[in-house]
Amino acid sequence: MSTLTEIENAIEQLPPEQWVEIRRWLDSHAPKAAASPHVDWTGSRSVTRQRPPETRLDAAVVAGALAAVRE
Repeated sequence: MSTLTEIENAIEQLPPEQWVEIRRWLDSHAPKAAASPHVDWTGSRSVTRQRPPETRLDAAVVAGALAAVRE
């Protein structure tokens, strides 16, 4: 049995068009449980609760704060 490193090295030596075939094979054999479940946030209390105007954040304020952190 090959080690993961040996498999990775072998894949790296393949032409890119064969990488696509490997991806297709992996996708077709991946367990369905590995797929992340869809989350419906529309019923979430965090999304639907009413907020008093004084606690709401303006989008421009948030954008400004993010810009300041990135600088």
